[in-house]
Amino acid sequence: MRGRGGGEGVRTRDHLANARTALTWVRTGMVLMGIGYTADKVAELDALHGVTGGLRTLGHPLGLTVVAAGVVFSALALPRYLRARTRIESDQFVPRVGADVALIAALGVGGLVLLVTLVVVR
Repeated sequence: MRGRGGGEGVRTRDHLANARTALTWVRTGMVLMGIGYTADKVAELDALHGVTGGLRTLGHPLGLTVVAAGVVFSALALPRYLRARTRIESDQFVPRVGADVALIAALGVGGLVLLVTLVVVR
């Protein structure tokens, strides 16, 4: 017997939720890539128009870092999806929250660093 019980509908619901979660990770990665690209281009515009300070000094490294974070988020979506799929199909579902908590903590720290950087640069 496959699955953890509760009928085929529960298993189907779990798989659909897993797919939505994977797509959310990809969407988050794409948003981060867009934000990083925008920060880089704003820095270039500041340099072109002679604006001092602001994103001109940190825009390029900040943009590249945020784009890299977006790529990592998108790349982590597939293995996470496949692991969750395997766990859903197993006889006993045991959630593992360690990786999720670590990722959320990293995102929170990254957000705080970004916020402090943007406040200090002004």
